[in-house]
Amino acid sequence: MKLHFLGQAYFASNNPVETVASDYTARFLGQNYTIRRPVQTFKSQLGIRKYRGVFYGAE
Repeated sequence: MKLHFLGQAYFASNNPVETVASDYTARFLGQNYTIRRPVQTFKSQLGIRKYRGVFYGAE
């Protein structure tokens, strides 16, 4: 989906988050839920070098 912000067009990225069930439970509106937490993945963000059409850092 193409979006616009302050005149700049960009595409929304849907990055799925991997989760695992924890030992904690919660109750909401009478329903019990198992709390899920994200899996810790240490990905480098060095690939992010462009913001609103402006390049940052060395390529």
